[in-house]
Amino acid sequence: MAKKQRTEGAAKRDLTKICAFWALFIASVLFVVQLILNAVGADMGSLKNIFTIIAALMLGIAIAFPAWSYACAKGKGWKIVCIILLVLYFVLAICGNIIF
Repeated sequence: MAKKQRTEGAAKRDLTKICAFWALFIASVLFVVQLILNAVGADMGSLKNIFTIIAALMLGIAIAFPAWSYACAKGKGWKIVCIILLVLYFVLAICGNIIF
């Protein structure tokens, strides 16, 4: 019996699922650690900003792959909008947490 070959689309979907799962896992763990440290009254200082930045970046990675796949299916204009929105998201995820 012949072995079923894996298509490029299936590989992309698997990568998206893996990135989404681990991004959600890491972001959730960071939020729980942050919640516990706040509950015990620990002075987190800049550690809180670092946790927030990492969580935002991980969630951004999780949404970037499906957003890009959607934009590619729609056309060139949607790809440009997607790139602008992704760059804006990641810049604000990093700079927004540092500045504010």
